[in-house]
Amino acid sequence: KQWYQRRVRATELSHEYAELQQINNYGMAGQYEPHYDMATKDEPAFQDHSGGNREATLLLYMGKTDAGGATVFVDAGARIAPSTNAAVFWYNLLPNGDPDLITRHAGCPVLVGTKWVMNKWFHVNDQMFTRPCDLEKWTRDKGAKLYNCQYTT
Repeated sequence: KQWYQRRVRATELSHEYAELQQINNYGMAGQYEPHYDMATKDEPAFQDHSGGNREATLLLYMGKTDAGGATVFVDAGARIAPSTNAAVFWYNLLPNGDPDLITRHAGCPVLVGTKWVMNKWFHVNDQMFTRPCDLEKWTRDKGAKLYNCQYTT
């Protein structure tokens, strides 16, 4: 429980509009198809949430697999293998509030063992003092890697 609380505090984001954590278990061949954690023009799923769009994601690994189960950011070329008590944090939205489309990610198939993860999503409302908006249009150079992904153990 302490490692979870430390990592949530490390985001420095308000929890007022954060979703309750979600625990997922992936058995043999368990996987998750490429997806975004935030609403986009094509997938408006979270736009109606009272906290606004999902601004950031914290993914906590509760154990490691014997083989497989990596989290991959398919458009950024990043791959994170599950490691016990490790966490990955990223912003789903650019500083101006637009969806950051390079954050599309997937869970690779578990080849041996099981994968346990915990997700925590932070919504945009109530974050104005922790991550002020950028009024200028922010763009990423073509081919740039994921600029805001952190991996901690």
